[in-house]
Amino acid sequence: MAHKCFTCVAHIFEKGKALIARVLFIIHGIITVWRVTDVYDDPLLYLLCIPMGLLIAEFFVTTCCTSDGEWKWFCPSVFLYIVSVVPGIWLLQYDVYHARQTYKEVHGLEECGYDTVNETGLRAIQGVSIPIELSSDEWALALEQVLLILLIIGRWLLPKGALTRDQLSQLLLVYIGIAADSLEFSLETLKEPDVLCNLLLIVIILAIWSFSLLQFCLVMTAVAAPKPRMATGKHERTFCGGCCENEIWALMMSVVLQDAPFLTMRLYLMVKYKVVNQMMLFFTCKNTMVVLLQFYRMAILCMNEDDDYDDAESGPVKNGKTNTLEFVEMINDDVKCVVMPEKENNKEK
Repeated sequence: MAHKCFTCVAHIFEKGKALIARVLFIIHGIITVWRVTDVYDDPLLYLLCIPMGLLIAEFFVTTCCTSDGEWKWFCPSVFLYIVSVVPGIWLLQYDVYHARQTYKEVHGLEECGYDTVNETGLRAIQGVSIPIELSSDEWALALEQVLLILLIIGRWLLPKGALTRDQLSQLLLVYIGIAADSLEFSLETLKEPDVLCNLLLIVIILAIWSFSLLQFCLVMTAVAAPKPRMATGKHERTFCGGCCENEIWALMMSVVLQDAPFLTMRLYLMVKYKVVNQMMLFFTCKNTMVVLLQFYRMAILCMNEDDDYDDAESGPVKNGKTNTLEFVEMINDDVKCVVMPEKENNKEK
């Protein structure tokens, strides 16, 4: 009885944490849409709140249709949160670009500057206001920073699903690294003088940044579960360790969604626009090393899988060396075959 009560309380606690995570997502989404409608003065922009309404429906669907309270491979609540906030950040960045262009034309400047917009707060709605005053670019940056922080906190609060506690802690550490790289990429590249008033480059950078956020929607591909090594049994050879192994997918997704696009964009800025400075060189070298190490890791995993297959095929002895686990298993089987008949003979006597 006590065990059932404890299980029920733990189940309610997990659902409460999942609800709190979604409430945090909705609050941040509302503030983002609030700021966007305040800047553009267009009530139609409140339609950006639709994904936040879907978050409530998603909570009940996920709770009722999954045994662990979360889907295995994909996190729809995080996806809806990203969809509700990212378009608002795009619109705020466009407003910053437009303000810099206007300031440049009015004052007859040749290049865009940073401090071109006065600090503003949020317009009160139905007597509700937030006493925060920031410039336009600071608003966009602050909302982006809160987005990345809530993605990590939300993943911590959401149910583990099929993840173990060890995998969840691993996943959170990976998310922290992803968030830091994403923030650094958007912050550093958007501040380059050649990017400030170039709408095409701003759109490309925001697109790459938004694309990298899809990593937060993926659950099992971000961590690698250890695969048990069988002492006996048949092993089937698969291409490169099985392309669907978690760790292989994690490495591939990291390269495709983040490291390769970041490196490509930085190289493009360096070659096309001659953007060469200390920070750009450092982060370009970092991205290059990360991509090379990711491919190196994938090659190591492939070779290890091939070695495991060869060990399984060769039996307990390979190239004069004994496979200890399989050799012990073979001896145990032989001992059983010898001892069991002796016991049966004693019984007959």
